Amino acid sequence: MIPHRSTALLSVIVFVALLLFIFSSSPVPDATAEEEVTGPAKYVPRPKLPSLSNFHLPSFRPPSHEQPEEQNNSTHGESKWYSTLEWLNPFSSAITLDESRSVLPPLRERRPIYTYYNTKFNPNKANGKDLKDLQNADAELLLAWRRAWYAQGFRPVVLTPGDAMKNPNYEIVQRLKLAPKVENEVFGWLAWGHMGTGMLADFHCFPMARYDDPMLSYLRRGSMPELITRFENIKNALYSAEKSRIAEAVEAAVKKLEDKTPSFVDLIAPELFKVEQPHALAFYKSAAITSHYASVHEKMGQNPAAGQLALVQLINSHLHNTFQNSFPAGLAVLKPFPQHTTALVEPALRLAKALIQCPESPIPESCPPNLPDCRSCHSAKQPMRISQPPTYKNTTFLFTIGTLPHPYTLVSLQKKSDVITTPQIRRETERDAWLSEVTKEDLGPELGASYRGVVFKQVVAGEDAVGTSLWMTVESLPAEAGQTLPSELLDEFEWQFGFKIPRGGKIDPATENDQHTAKSAQDRTPSEQGVGIEYELIQKARDTIKDKDTNRINIKDVVEAWNLADTEVWRFVKAYRARSVVERQKWEEEEKPFAGSRT
Repeated sequence: MIPHRSTALLSVIVFVALLLFIFSSSPVPDATAEEEVTGPAKYVPRPKLPSLSNFHLPSFRPPSHEQPEEQNNSTHGESKWYSTLEWLNPFSSAITLDESRSVLPPLRERRPIYTYYNTKFNPNKANGKDLKDLQNADAELLLAWRRAWYAQGFRPVVLTPGDAMKNPNYEIVQRLKLAPKVENEVFGWLAWGHMGTGMLADFHCFPMARYDDPMLSYLRRGSMPELITRFENIKNALYSAEKSRIAEAVEAAVKKLEDKTPSFVDLIAPELFKVEQPHALAFYKSAAITSHYASVHEKMGQNPAAGQLALVQLINSHLHNTFQNSFPAGLAVLKPFPQHTTALVEPALRLAKALIQCPESPIPESCPPNLPDCRSCHSAKQPMRISQPPTYKNTTFLFTIGTLPHPYTLVSLQKKSDVITTPQIRRETERDAWLSEVTKEDLGPELGASYRGVVFKQVVAGEDAVGTSLWMTVESLPAEAGQTLPSELLDEFEWQFGFKIPRGGKIDPATENDQHTAKSAQDRTPSEQGVGIEYELIQKARDTIKDKDTNRINIKDVVEAWNLADTEVWRFVKAYRARSVVERQKWEEEEKPFAGSRT
């Protein structure tokens, strides 16, 4: 006979076993399948349950099994990149599956701005050598016009009579006997109508304001599609419209054209225009030159080509002066770990000293037409200030020049040696030291390096950062004491700033020792205190990073693995700078046959 206690225990075991069998044999509903609903309930919409996959979380994107396809124009030198909306990811390799391929934001669309130039239109009646000299001077003015608008985020294009001929209304116009000035104006509109949506500008019209100026931002976005935007009191300086509206206006105006028509624009119905204030535009029209820049006007009368070149120099000085006035807090040359990075930031400091120089000008204390009360560099008591903060300061009043070292370069400088061992890296160095140092003021000391990297990418390439900073990698710059910045590099920077950067020029001896002044643009070492070894270490580090056959490559890999975030942002900046070079070179190649292209 089974004891009573054993009977009770056996009953419990059987009961539990039955429960497990019942639940394990029940069908599990498919979470992805739709529940069948009958009757009126099937017509009632049901909300879907939220899922993490519905949210954009770049920090936690699941790894992909396939590399994205290589995009056109996505390599330059040793830099490779992949442009995508998902660029704000702590590590590019999560998307590209390639450690050396950086993820960048999509290229900003550059709205086209057109100008019309006809080499045969000669209001000065020049001929022979004088005509050739004048056309060369016009080319210099067109180059300055291209550079200024390109720096503001537009795509400058020079139109020619060949573009006007492709307009269906060209046959009507050419049968008329128009005055040369009116014919040039009409052909400019015909050429614009052929090209379509964008802006049409006189090449004497320049953007003279900060990149984030509201009016320039409005023009980058595009004008109202139903109207043509023009600007008060600067007739023929700049128009903005969509293709359909341009075609409609041109077709209606051409029908009204007569041999003695004084102005083509006056034939366009006024109700088609939207009038804006031109506070960010400087129009160097003939009347403005006569009234405000008498010496340039006088030179034009004596020698049109020489006068035109003087105007180019005047405009360049105004663009440079506008940049200086846009940043009242001055220039910041980022210098973390100042006891080790004097040589590292010297190229950036040389660039800063060039930017604070007063540009050459035929009228040194003059101001642009749209800014009559500007503060001229030549009349200022002190030059633009240069500071060297260890951390990045997030302010629109300060222009930042930053140079990023490869983690191996930084460790070499900190250790004052090119002989680095793995135990030293792991025991004696902080992880992602550079990124932590430059972001600690804004982000504090607690945040992780991955988050800092995402924020820093926004500082470099975000929409709000454009026009307020310039970033480069140390290894792409000169690494010898006293070495000036290469002309090719300065040429490239000019397309970001929009004006020619001074390459020389002496200062007043009385201010020679001022900490914010230089003898010339790039002829002075910022410090003489033990920087010789720094130059040597930077050069050796550069060789180590590039040399893939040396035994020391392993320690470079160790440093990169120990400083993943620092390595990521270094590659990001390097690729971002390389892509800007490729973008500009491609555009210049397309515009090479036309006047004003750089040869």
